[in-house]
Amino acid sequence: MLLSLLSLVSAAPADVEGAWAFEKWAESARMRPVERRVDPPRGGADLLAGYQYGDLFILQDDDGEWFTAAIQSAGSGNFDYITNSFINAFYRDNPDNYDYLTVVMLKDLSLFFAFYQPVSNDTLGIGYDSITPGEVFDQDSTNKMQGFIFMNYEGLWTGNPASGRYVFGQEFGHRWGAFVNADVEGQPDDFLLGRDTAHWSYWFNNSNSPMEGNSWKDNGDGTWSTDRRGESTYSDLDMYLMGLWGADQVGTQTFLQVSEEEQARVGLEPASSPEYFNCTMGGCADTTVTATPVTFGVDAIVSAEGARVPSAADSPKSFRMAIIVLALQGDDVDGALDRVDGLRQTWERDWEEDVRGTADLITTLDQSTAATWGEPTDSGPGDSATDSSADDSGNVGKDTGEKVSDPSCGCSAAPGSLLGLGLGLAATLALRRRRA
Repeated sequence: MLLSLLSLVSAAPADVEGAWAFEKWAESARMRPVERRVDPPRGGADLLAGYQYGDLFILQDDDGEWFTAAIQSAGSGNFDYITNSFINAFYRDNPDNYDYLTVVMLKDLSLFFAFYQPVSNDTLGIGYDSITPGEVFDQDSTNKMQGFIFMNYEGLWTGNPASGRYVFGQEFGHRWGAFVNADVEGQPDDFLLGRDTAHWSYWFNNSNSPMEGNSWKDNGDGTWSTDRRGESTYSDLDMYLMGLWGADQVGTQTFLQVSEEEQARVGLEPASSPEYFNCTMGGCADTTVTATPVTFGVDAIVSAEGARVPSAADSPKSFRMAIIVLALQGDDVDGALDRVDGLRQTWERDWEEDVRGTADLITTLDQSTAATWGEPTDSGPGDSATDSSADDSGNVGKDTGEKVSDPSCGCSAAPGSLLGLGLGLAATLALRRRRA
């Protein structure tokens, strides 16, 4: 879930080995719940030193030992080493006060991807069972953390804020969607879904949602055109799946039924990247197709997936997220921290606007026991990890709850389907398709 923003390699990797390890890690995370480990023995987390810098938490691999181990682990198929290193190193110095952890890198690996990886879920009716062996997992855990977001290299977003907003919105949105089937006469159960059956179809008419799809306008002559110039915000259906709106607040939904011949004519398909996102990547184009509109209500979703539990009235409206900066050997940490903090504040503000003020996202850091960045310390990585550090192998079950494995879905975002993570969406999409 995205759980996967996925990616295509848009340029030659700056570090072939390192790029490969992160790419394969992203591929492995496709909608596969990771274990929140808080039991010994300790592993890769001990190779990462933790520091706080304002409202950012820094994980530093100053001598390259962790990075080398991460490459070796990926080479042997142990991709959980990377995720568990981040999670366990963070909780070594921080309380379990966060619903989500988001990692931003300071190194550019020339790979355009991002993803969401679930840790726990206790919500019914949002389609998780179509991508994992069970819709609800880890419901008995006492851990607060629900998911992990990887937002890749900070320069991808500081240099392109519109793309960063869209991708962050998608990765966070993968906590709840887009995975649902719908019962509509004459349509297959998954007709609303596009790429990796974890994003909205290109032919779904919504508000240029970060979860993909397009905003379509009826030309009144049997044709419809994309409206990429409209704003991008979570759709009515997204708001319902997120638990922010009740079923009675979701209006009539429209899906465009486009013949295979018409899709071939324009060179587009349900999995094609949305025009709003393409435009943020410099690939602006308009699409006009002959289509038959199919309308339905949220009751079609409820019929296929069951009612959302908890309902909007009982769902949380405030979420806590910690932003983690991954600093590898040779990175200019001091020169980048303020830029990343700017992203933190921007993503928080943008997300609250995208949910139309119905929920709060809190990204401030508090109560950390880690040393402050820039201040001398005698402690090395792991010195404060006596009670909560853990093995990073990913092979042992959680402290509570049961591990869910081998999910079937993958979400990739934008560019490719390299990762099926919950990448949100990614870039080279625009390069990936071209119309006549």
